[in-house]
Amino acid sequence: MRSTTEHREIEFKFRIPADLTINIGDILESTHHTGEALDHRSMDATYYDTASLSLIRWGVTLRRRSGGGDDGWHMKLPLRYSEAGAPERGMDEIHVDGTASLIPSPLVSIASPLIRRQELVPVARVMTERSPFLVRDDQGEILVEVVDDWVALEGFDVDRAQSTRFHEVEVELVADSKQAQRVARSIASALRDAGAQPSTVSKAASALGRRAGDPPDVPIISPPAVDAPAVDALQYVFARHVNGLLEADVAVRRGLPDSAHRLHVECGRLFSVLKTFAPILDPDTVAFLCDELSWLSAELGEVRNAEFQSERLSAMTKDPAAREFIAQSLDARAQATRSGALAALRSDRHGFLLEDLIIMVAEPPVTADGFAPAKKILRRCVGRSWRKLSSAVDAADARGDDASWHKIRLRAERAAYATDAVAPILGHAYSELAASLRAASDSLRNEQDAAVSVEWLRDMSASAPGTIGFCLGALASEISRANAAPRSAFTDEWPSIDRHARSLKLVRR
Repeated sequence: MRSTTEHREIEFKFRIPADLTINIGDILESTHHTGEALDHRSMDATYYDTASLSLIRWGVTLRRRSGGGDDGWHMKLPLRYSEAGAPERGMDEIHVDGTASLIPSPLVSIASPLIRRQELVPVARVMTERSPFLVRDDQGEILVEVVDDWVALEGFDVDRAQSTRFHEVEVELVADSKQAQRVARSIASALRDAGAQPSTVSKAASALGRRAGDPPDVPIISPPAVDAPAVDALQYVFARHVNGLLEADVAVRRGLPDSAHRLHVECGRLFSVLKTFAPILDPDTVAFLCDELSWLSAELGEVRNAEFQSERLSAMTKDPAAREFIAQSLDARAQATRSGALAALRSDRHGFLLEDLIIMVAEPPVTADGFAPAKKILRRCVGRSWRKLSSAVDAADARGDDASWHKIRLRAERAAYATDAVAPILGHAYSELAASLRAASDSLRNEQDAAVSVEWLRDMSASAPGTIGFCLGALASEISRANAAPRSAFTDEWPSIDRHARSLKLVRR
């Protein structure tokens, strides 16, 4: 059976000019560290990608390598495919051992949102002569690995073969500690002082040439000016959220914690953005994409609930036996629902949705109003969401029926998403307004989560043995009592939020 492992790689990379001689031992000595030289390695790697280099353009590499002590398949992904808001420096590496010539199916699954139906083929060969060195602390723990690489590259371009040779040094953190970071920075500084040139270009990208630097299928777009056409603003907003959805999709396929919740949220954001800007978009496109996003969101909703409730209820339970019963029951539920969600992600329907979203980013389906100045159009569309929320709040009270408050929660979520989407274009005041609304409406989300907690606890208590069943029932009652006034918390904050929205002319005075 193949073994799959993952680790996080944080490194400093340097290219050594052809006329410069670097001795790693001297570099380490200049930083008052001693390097432990390891055996020399001769490595041979073949990189795989689509004919259009989809993976490398997303910043992802897939290779089959031998000779490095870790023979097998390796996939490297930027940290944004692990967690939202991750730092730019660093990569996650997934290693599947063995010498099989076929790409392991788990790696194909992870790559599929980025390549969709394109075939993976060999695109480059990298041959490396590596001299590695370890730097340890006084207790013998490995802090940093420094590798001195002489690299020969060959690109399998259909039009012409590319052949390149260069000298490279990498300084990689091994320990997750501040001491390791200090050591790595001191070695990196010494390399710069010696004339080494900092680099962010991977070996594969060097072999593949200029095309490797082309933007991905969904490019990172800078916010346009407020007087630019609204279509430019929509392209920025769509690109931002489609990228978020694709990154979360990859995380779900990797089985990362909270990834289903993250993808569920991204579906909601895109749905809300489409509804918000519907007045200036093709109605058939909006209706179709919203239906598809609703389908995907529903497939993920139960996984999100099971993962969230397992963590929530286990933390709230003091009795060890009851905690174990909850964990086992909800973990089983999460596994069952996760299987269904993964089947949805692997379906043709999901693949076509991703294609349609990417087309939407490239060519936003705007009406004639989409070419008016962004400031006027964005404020008008976002104001529409706020007016609907304001009307719903005015018509309800803290003791109102559940359906009315469910509508308020959904409209508050949509208004917050819409306001946050345009904030990089219209200004920081919109970010502050979105944050205030999210904080206030958290109590309404908590009310819904608490209702699910109570329902699931009562279901579990029916099949739990004696004392555990009693503990679950008591916890359900405790949650019900504690959740008595979430609507009042929202209504207390609403006047301030409403004044802020009116000051931005999103709601009429």
